[in-house]
Amino acid sequence: MNIWWKSTCAPGDYRPFLLDIPQTTPGLVRISYSWRMNRERRRLLVVEDDALTASLLAETLVSQGFEVMTANDVVEALGAVDSFDPDAALIDIALGEGPSGIDLAHVLHRKHPWIALLLLTKNPDLRTAGINEADLPPGCGFLRKDRVRDAKHLFDGIEAVLGDRPSSVRDDQDPAKPLAALNSRQLEILRLVAQGYTNDYIARNKATSRSTVERWLTEIFRLLEIDTHGDVNPRVEATRRFINVASLPERTTE
Repeated sequence: MNIWWKSTCAPGDYRPFLLDIPQTTPGLVRISYSWRMNRERRRLLVVEDDALTASLLAETLVSQGFEVMTANDVVEALGAVDSFDPDAALIDIALGEGPSGIDLAHVLHRKHPWIALLLLTKNPDLRTAGINEADLPPGCGFLRKDRVRDAKHLFDGIEAVLGDRPSSVRDDQDPAKPLAALNSRQLEILRLVAQGYTNDYIARNKATSRSTVERWLTEIFRLLEIDTHGDVNPRVEATRRFINVASLPERTTE
């Protein structure tokens, strides 16, 4: 039986109590118990590489009584964890060059499991960034950046992850999200198209034939209800829609 306990806990603090009980079969049952502390005592670490966004988030959170520290990359964030001892971390997935916000979330989940994790993304669908559910640490909440302009949505998300309810904060799983009609493979093909690659390149990249890629694209156009016989080039229109949702993807190299 393993118990993780924060020795610095004081009455009224919010800290998880994690109990792992070995089973007769492989795996563990994880029991998480937590209690709330007063909002003015909560400490939030904001990890965001855009200085203006970080400042606006910090100002909004401080106005509601939170203690806030900001970091603009993974190295700064890990240093802040040791000095600031946050209750939750609000982490941008894309942190520029170097380790990503997802890399940081994995480290925090492994080394500091009592820190609640709330990830920020500009992508309504993480798959448009080439990220799958299997790439993520368990227990993360997700907020879309365009929705945190609504302060209530931001605060509700923070309350949810602090209350061990991250599954209730998954903006990335909104069924009404753009491009929701496409599966993961179709989104990956569309991302390659948006990067400017030809059908021949996509066929080589996916170890298939050019005709197969053409069939995939025809199905993508159909699902997106793009008229392939009108005045608008369907490939350009599909690319435009992808960029509107996920911005212009960086071009990969072989």
